[in-house]
Amino acid sequence: MTTTLYLIRHGETDDNARGVSQGRRDVPLNARGRAQAAAVAAWFEGRPLTQVVSSPSSRARDVAEVIGAGRGLTVAEDERLVEFDQGELDGLPLEEMRERYSDFLERWRNDDPTDLRMPGGETFGEVQLRMVEACEEIAAANPDGAVAIVSHNFALRAALCHALDVPLSNFRRFRTDLASVSVVTVEAGEWWRVEGLNEQCHVADGG
Repeated sequence: MTTTLYLIRHGETDDNARGVSQGRRDVPLNARGRAQAAAVAAWFEGRPLTQVVSSPSSRARDVAEVIGAGRGLTVAEDERLVEFDQGELDGLPLEEMRERYSDFLERWRNDDPTDLRMPGGETFGEVQLRMVEACEEIAAANPDGAVAIVSHNFALRAALCHALDVPLSNFRRFRTDLASVSVVTVEAGEWWRVEGLNEQCHVADGG
């Protein structure tokens, strides 16, 4: 049995537009992000869906609600789909991070990030473990189905590193842009296959 998982990043927020980090803070979609949500929902027209699952963060949940509304599906929340807990870095612009956490950022750029803990937050390895666990449970609950999963940048890249069977240190080699869709198929007891990565044709005009 094969389940298709559509891994969707939420739409734009004002913090995205300003280059401010977002982790566990609940930052809402802005006008452009709401337009992107509608564009993602339109992308699903004609594609079968059996479930919509979201991070509880409003910027993800609001995208999921638009997708679900178009298909008559109620959105389920899964806490494991939340963004990387960035601890003390959450809410800081890059310039301030560089001033206050230069040593950590140097390690983040150059060391294996798997067990590197964000100051006051998670490790990337912990993010990957919960994301993979959530995705596999969702797939198992939807045998031969298709599920839209709305989550966040680092969380999705952690899951996709697992799907691609590459170390987390390779997360910078691909992107999960705002309102993008990546497609993974999961076979029960087997492996994940990446069928599409960072699809953005539905928001090619900027959302």
